[in-house]
Amino acid sequence: MVMTAPGAQLHPVEVTLHTLLSQGELPSVDNLGGFEVIVEATPALGASPFAGEILSAVLRDASNALVKDVHPWKDLIDCLVRAAISDVALIEMVDALNSCQLPDGTANDVFMAFLQKAVDVSGAITGYARAVALEGAFRLAASDRRMQLRLLDALLGIQISDEPHFLRHAAKIMGIAHSHWRETELVEKLRIFSECEDAAYEASFELGMAGLAAALDEPKRETANAIFLDSLQWFKKAESLKEAAPEAALYGECLTLLTDFDAHKTNIELRARSATIQKSAFELLAWHADENSPTWLGARHIQAACWNDLAGTLASLADSLQQISWWEPRVVIECQVLAAYSAGRTILKRSRDGYLETLLRPRIVSSIAQREGQAYLLKCWLKQNREHEQIPEADAILSGIDRLMAADAEAQRNPTEAATVWAPVAAVLSQARCSKETERRVIEVVSNAYAFSLEGLTTAEIDIFDHCLASVEHHPDYRDGVRGAKLFGTVLLWTTRFLKNRLEITKKDDPSVAYLFEKSDGTLPPESALQDDYFRWISTQSASGEMEPTNLGGGRADVALKTTGERMVIEIKREVDDGSFDSLANHYAGQTTDYQNVSIRLGFLLVLDLTAPKLEGTPHIRSLMQCRTIRRLGESEPRHVVIVKVPGRRYLPSDISKNAHLSGTTAKSPNRQPKRKKVPDLAIQAVSAAASVLPGIADASGGSGEN
Repeated sequence: MVMTAPGAQLHPVEVTLHTLLSQGELPSVDNLGGFEVIVEATPALGASPFAGEILSAVLRDASNALVKDVHPWKDLIDCLVRAAISDVALIEMVDALNSCQLPDGTANDVFMAFLQKAVDVSGAITGYARAVALEGAFRLAASDRRMQLRLLDALLGIQISDEPHFLRHAAKIMGIAHSHWRETELVEKLRIFSECEDAAYEASFELGMAGLAAALDEPKRETANAIFLDSLQWFKKAESLKEAAPEAALYGECLTLLTDFDAHKTNIELRARSATIQKSAFELLAWHADENSPTWLGARHIQAACWNDLAGTLASLADSLQQISWWEPRVVIECQVLAAYSAGRTILKRSRDGYLETLLRPRIVSSIAQREGQAYLLKCWLKQNREHEQIPEADAILSGIDRLMAADAEAQRNPTEAATVWAPVAAVLSQARCSKETERRVIEVVSNAYAFSLEGLTTAEIDIFDHCLASVEHHPDYRDGVRGAKLFGTVLLWTTRFLKNRLEITKKDDPSVAYLFEKSDGTLPPESALQDDYFRWISTQSASGEMEPTNLGGGRADVALKTTGERMVIEIKREVDDGSFDSLANHYAGQTTDYQNVSIRLGFLLVLDLTAPKLEGTPHIRSLMQCRTIRRLGESEPRHVVIVKVPGRRYLPSDISKNAHLSGTTAKSPNRQPKRKKVPDLAIQAVSAAASVLPGIADASGGSGEN
């Protein structure tokens, strides 16, 4: 025996192996002493730091063995893996097994050996060694469904009380496994892991990746939007959990850039975000690039690089779309316009179009349609490159441009005919026994006035309309009731426009909105301030509104609107404690829905959010509206409430800038007014329907109610 350290000796097989390696020779079973010698020494070699090298030699010779000799080799390989306890040896074994052709029947035995080590909580091997074994089991299961199911069962059986190092690696492997097999149970397990401090970062990141994959595959835009934004929140959470998290930062910024592009953010803003993405991509590849990294991790790095390319393409495209024409049209059209138009396939290497394209294409088409020079160059490129593989995409862009231009031209030539959607106006006028000429003139006035007032309608507002209507469109009170549908849509439009106006207006322009801004003395406005403001807004739209009408649901509502036979109640509250949508639904939806007992089961809840000073700025409109499904005990049909948060305690933009420059200091909140104790509504159970979550929603904290 050769002494390596006090109390430690090398086995003759190890000595021989060490000699061969030092001489630069590739060990074989024969020059290690022969097959029988290795078999006999296997129990002792399990703890050897050379166990991986020994297995590599066995695997090389086994691949050359005759079929009739397979079984002894199979048994030896299995024994070597089962005997290994060192994390270093196991790493080498996993790599060796991944690069060799295994004898028939060996893969399943080795897989089970790895799996047994991974789930061994006895302390016989370290948490890291167990994690390596789990990775080995995953690699072997990649192409075998039976192994996948066994591995899935083991993954779902892992408890958050397990060893921390093992949990971190297990969460990562769960995420990778989900990306391969799309088992929904893994997502639920990751949600549990996200609450565990030891694995919170890995679990949060993998939940973001799972959500991103689901969003890109989801055919329904409204559903995909909700999943997409939920994924973004997971990436942001992951980034907040780690001092240096380039991977989470890259994906979080990429997803934010997509929403910025959809929202027509400026090229300067997009350029700045693209630069941040490039920095994160460099850090990711610099810190984690390793020729010995597992194949699945390499695939992740390639995916990250593709997203980095997409960010750069969109930033460049935003610049190009602002130009009157293009200096190098071929480069812009092929490398920017067409690449972004089919980004899923051309940049992210996906097999088909999906949600990504629905985000990017509207801005591309509308921007080019507004600039004749760009549209002309695209048409010229199309004529000159009829054999190009992206001809279908170019044709689609030009067809979209033609539809937009035709619609504009038709509206200018025939404002009355283009306004056939104003048939209800004509019906009202017919009751007044107007002449056809008078009817024509009035319809034209009304349609032009409404078109003018809605010209500033933003993409965010349109998405809010879309998703709220998608949430209720199958409800019988909306689906089967024309008057109810009309009333709900009308209040949705007016309320969304009210919220947008109040987010943009200043107290200098309109002193009546001073209640929305932080006061120097720390006092908070009453609930009636929002009620009066909203009623004034509604009154300018219709004379059918009522302030605090009585005998509704046995009580008094704040604002109500009526149409023939139907009524819509808008309940108004203020909140100083918890402004999350869950809390607002839990504490106030019961009262709101109680006004629906004799009319359509659709309503609105406006909440003045006084939870905290808005030192970091006012929230985006997308994060301020949700349509919630409320299920009452004993009722087969749910009720729906659109919850609208109106941000109070705001600051002027200049004050926000000042606060942003404070070095590590957070301004103290002024003393709040006393709040009453809230009693949750126990008669209902508020639940969020998946289809009701609006795009961009991230529940803000805050709120307490006041009747």
